[in-house]
Amino acid sequence: MRGAIITKVSAEKEKKINLNGFLRTYLLKPFVGGILGFFGFFTLLIISKYLGLLIGNRATFQIDFTDLLLSLLGFAFIFVVKLKENTKGRML
Repeated sequence: MRGAIITKVSAEKEKKINLNGFLRTYLLKPFVGGILGFFGFFTLLIISKYLGLLIGNRATFQIDFTDLLLSLLGFAFIFVVKLKENTKGRML
């Protein structure tokens, strides 16, 4: 009877480790990649607007709400790519 209790505890511990790995693989890594994608797109937009100001194509340097929305596309794209990389060959 004692062996059955030890086996049950080890099985519960194994499930807990799998849940932690599941969250890290399918939520944390894609989220961090998405944040990097957001800042990458946002930085690219800022640089291009600043260069447009220096060249003379733009009269003022301003960041609009649409720039943030466009950067959210960067978040979504990178999030989906990282999620797809993590699920390659596996089922959720």
